[in-house]
Amino acid sequence: MTTIAFFAGDLILHVFGYTSRSTMDALRLGLLLLACAGTLFVEYRLMVPSLITSILAMLLLGLANALKKLSAKHYPGSAPAKSTDAGWFVGAGVLIAAFCAISGWPDEHRNPLGRDSWLLRALNAFSTGSALLIGGSVLFPLEPSDDDSLYHYADSQRVSHVFTQLAMTAITGCFTTLSLRRSYSSWYQLCFYFLAVLCVCGHEVYGSSWRQARHSKGPLGSYDMVPCSPRARPEDNEEAGEAEMRTSRPDPQRHGLRSSFNSLVLVILWTAYLSFNFGQRQYPRIEPRLDLGYQPNGPLEVVISMYKERTEDVASLISRLHSMPELSQALFTIYLRDSEADEERVMQETNSHNVVKIPNVGREAETYLNHIVNRWDNLAERTIFLQADVHNPREFYPFFERYFRANQTGFLNLGWAGNVCNSDDCGDRHGWQDETSLFPQIQSRVDHSARDGVLLSYKGQFVATAARIRGIDKAIYDDLWKLLVDEHSWAHNEPYLKGREDEMSKPWFGYTMERIWNVLFQCSDMDVAWKCPTLLSGWRPGGSIADCQCFDTV
Repeated sequence: MTTIAFFAGDLILHVFGYTSRSTMDALRLGLLLLACAGTLFVEYRLMVPSLITSILAMLLLGLANALKKLSAKHYPGSAPAKSTDAGWFVGAGVLIAAFCAISGWPDEHRNPLGRDSWLLRALNAFSTGSALLIGGSVLFPLEPSDDDSLYHYADSQRVSHVFTQLAMTAITGCFTTLSLRRSYSSWYQLCFYFLAVLCVCGHEVYGSSWRQARHSKGPLGSYDMVPCSPRARPEDNEEAGEAEMRTSRPDPQRHGLRSSFNSLVLVILWTAYLSFNFGQRQYPRIEPRLDLGYQPNGPLEVVISMYKERTEDVASLISRLHSMPELSQALFTIYLRDSEADEERVMQETNSHNVVKIPNVGREAETYLNHIVNRWDNLAERTIFLQADVHNPREFYPFFERYFRANQTGFLNLGWAGNVCNSDDCGDRHGWQDETSLFPQIQSRVDHSARDGVLLSYKGQFVATAARIRGIDKAIYDDLWKLLVDEHSWAHNEPYLKGREDEMSKPWFGYTMERIWNVLFQCSDMDVAWKCPTLLSGWRPGGSIADCQCFDTV
């Protein structure tokens, strides 16, 4: 992402004539734009909020740096002190943190006063403030220089920042590839990234190397990947300034050794990162318990949980699904939770095959469990569970068509993918927490196992086969269903609620049910967790339909 900031800053400086307007510089900017766009295009874990905010942040960072350089050029001597700049950065961070804490954005529900949250935020604020007060950004050059005598330092400074970014990228990559839900970068993405780095500092590397070769015995000394800040020469005493620069110049041999050492460390870091990134990591896998002897009622059924959604919208959903070749023979069943609606009218207006009216209790989780428990001996070979108002429809339909196979899919989550938690202390970034240790209890009842990692499901939309549904004890579904429909169950009372809002039609326990479907249908493989792209990205370079689902195997 930082390369976007370099592009934005260089583009503005190019437009306003701060840098050369040569054809070569324009070509460099064009290639940098292509590299930045390509890096994002082949990324398979893009999320809309993070994509918008991060790109906007990098564009503003590049703009700020360019304006600062232009200001230093046109108004020399009026630049604010470094401490003033750092104060503005820290102040802006405090305001943003306060806004997030007060508004609760962007989490669904959480405790903003939680001890862990405040410790993390305090550590983040302290480390950021310290970095700025000590020397500014380590990822982006914030101190412009318009003195021609310091061009060599300016070139070396940019190379140093890119060197630091390369090192941090490798360190972060090593850490994330070894995490529970590992990261992955394709060769395409790495090539685009290195092209961007070359466009950012290629000219500076060439310029510094050329000067080093030309002035290897001159007063400017040798080029170093980690430069020291030079001292400006007094305007009224050029000879004294030159003498001061010679006196303050670091030892070339020491600089050469340090540069060689840093380069060696960078090579080692990237070798380790590439090895971890493209290496095969073995995860423990437990074969699913399947009821392969069950004779299904039909090949495919779509179960839709409907409340007060417009029948026109539901009809459009059914029509679009029915038009897909894989769903041309599907049976559509609507569970209607609106007590005032007429079943016959809804069935006619939506072109569904069946409409079943049920009490408005437990939201979509109760609908799905109701269907499973009451249709236990009459389940289709594959059932698609959806809400009448499908989440993320723009991404949902292409994702479904790309991954669903009527003769292969065992379980396919159609919501957010890849969110993993520790089964003994399961929670997510939205503030949800498994406070009753329900996940390990259910996991133990499903296959008598204990897993380190649990793959969470979201949005209440997924596909499951009858073999997987019936592969576990029916009593598990029945117990979960009773937790939703029984107002005297612990799921609707203290101490579980802790004062949180709860209604029979909108139970707090519904957040837990939304996330537990992968556990129930035995699809918590870590390969699915890290390989599956987000709904926005839709596909992983070099991927397959197996990336996002579990197949039923004999």
